[in-house]
Amino acid sequence: MKHWKDALLGLAAAAVFTILYLTGALTLLEERLYDFFLGFRANRERIDSVVFLDVDDQAIAYYGVFPWPRSVPADGLLRLKEYGARAAIFDIEYIDRGPQGIDSLYLDYGLGNDFSRSFNEISTAVRDILNAIQTGQIGRADISHYARSLSSIIDNEHQSLYGKSQNISRDNDIYLAQALALFGQSWSTLNLWAYPLEGEQAERYLIAQEKFAYPVDASPGASRGAGFVNILTPLPMFAHAAKGAGFTNVEIDKDGVRRRVYLTQNIRDHWYLQLSFAPLMDYLGNPQIVLEKSKLTIKQALMPNGEIKDIVIPLDKKGRMMLDWPKEDYYKSYTHVSFANFSLLDDIEIELEKYSRALADADIYNFSRFDSSLAAIPAILKDTAELFDAAAAARHSAMENTSDHSFDSYVKYRNYAHELIGELLELDVITKVFAVAEQVSIEYTDYFLDEAEYIAQLTESLDVNLSRFKEISAANDSALRDKFVILGRVDTGTTDYGANPFHGKYINVGTHGVVLDTILSQSFIVPLGIVWGILFMLIFIPLFFLFSGRLSPVPRASAGFGAVLIIFVFAILLFRFTGVYFGPLGLILAMITAIIIREIISYSRSEKEKQFIRTAFPLMFQAM
Repeated sequence: MKHWKDALLGLAAAAVFTILYLTGALTLLEERLYDFFLGFRANRERIDSVVFLDVDDQAIAYYGVFPWPRSVPADGLLRLKEYGARAAIFDIEYIDRGPQGIDSLYLDYGLGNDFSRSFNEISTAVRDILNAIQTGQIGRADISHYARSLSSIIDNEHQSLYGKSQNISRDNDIYLAQALALFGQSWSTLNLWAYPLEGEQAERYLIAQEKFAYPVDASPGASRGAGFVNILTPLPMFAHAAKGAGFTNVEIDKDGVRRRVYLTQNIRDHWYLQLSFAPLMDYLGNPQIVLEKSKLTIKQALMPNGEIKDIVIPLDKKGRMMLDWPKEDYYKSYTHVSFANFSLLDDIEIELEKYSRALADADIYNFSRFDSSLAAIPAILKDTAELFDAAAAARHSAMENTSDHSFDSYVKYRNYAHELIGELLELDVITKVFAVAEQVSIEYTDYFLDEAEYIAQLTESLDVNLSRFKEISAANDSALRDKFVILGRVDTGTTDYGANPFHGKYINVGTHGVVLDTILSQSFIVPLGIVWGILFMLIFIPLFFLFSGRLSPVPRASAGFGAVLIIFVFAILLFRFTGVYFGPLGLILAMITAIIIREIISYSRSEKEKQFIRTAFPLMFQAM
């Protein structure tokens, strides 16, 4: 009978902690224990398919305070297209109109070239007509006809220059929308709201429903999400230009830590995907999603290695995936490229064009009279300028017409121009112009030396910039080609950070990379439901106390605490090697509580027996 009392004590302790479990009193401690267990996860290599394109302090130094003009991310998208990025995932919201912008590159260089070309054409036409009149090729009767032709040429050039001048001021929103459409693999944000929106923003919901909803086969018991009722999409021009979109809302636990995330949420009977989960589904071939109470299955996913398989993602009791957080901080996990690299390339391209055009205006001709190997330079520079013009025209056409062919032409023309600059540098221009300057007569020495110095400075600048462009561009290509590229703000001025199980301050944009990494690596964490923990506790503890009650106090207590240690170690090993999280907190606390109470009762009972013996046999104890 005594042993059954021990079993009832164990059952009572289990029942008490079951109630504490069900009322949520142990939730905070259980979450902290889970964080502790995460530290025992086996270290592994993170996938190389995720790259963060960081709007960091270095990038902010280039463009100034964020938010930037929308031409900046637009130009960045063109770089990503050039490097063959798999997807551009924007963790940046564009829900309102932005300010107008100025095409500074065209203002500084293109417009001047267009004016020079137009006036050269007009001057050439005037000269040809005057020469023809002078030589008698045009008679008095034909002058009015040629005058009208000349007037038509002037009018056409006037209209052309006027139209191009208007392009200096551009709508950066339209420019970004054009870049989104041209890149073709951009993913924008959906902002889920817990209450209805109003006005024009409310009307955008139809765009989300028509363009971004994803078919999900959900069972009756499956979670429908966090109860959001509306969606705020980006501006319509961005929404229509993007390939897709996903929601950025992340559930934060009561202690402020991000441990899990919804992959799907249902709003108005339509399903939407998490921001990085959406492009992943596109990459996997837009497979069927089957959502059940405790798991999400991606059916017949086309894996990167060509294999077709089902991916089963375990979910917690609310339908969320547990995130396999890296132990490192944001900057030490995954690959990072500063947006400043793109900015630097823009500057270098401008300088390459500027210095090559300036070199074309230098007096190379006089030097070539003394060294015939320099005679090819003017032709090279002329071809280079024409290639830069053709590249600019092709780029403009690509944006206006969403033309991959024009974009490929733009890259080809630009690269050809750079190759010609490389050919020019191979001519050893600097050595040769200074050699010529030393050969000329004394009366021309100063002029040739000054001009040689000017040519040398331009040539050195071209050499340095071309080398830097190749180096940075090659590094970007290696880092970004065929990668999921996540764009977000990470500079010291950002407030978009939170806590994860390892770091009290973690840049939130990193969450999207962890979602991709967890699914692609299939390093899933399986949270056993609370029911399993309660059942095990209600069965194991009474049985343990029933059989251990036959032991004497010291071995009995040792066995109890030994069992607690074994359970704890077993739970850690199970989690480390299988990813199954069996929350042992309630079981351990119930065991320890019951052990302590049992030994207190046992000790009290023993003391009462001793006291009874002392009272019943006083003479015996006096004799002792």
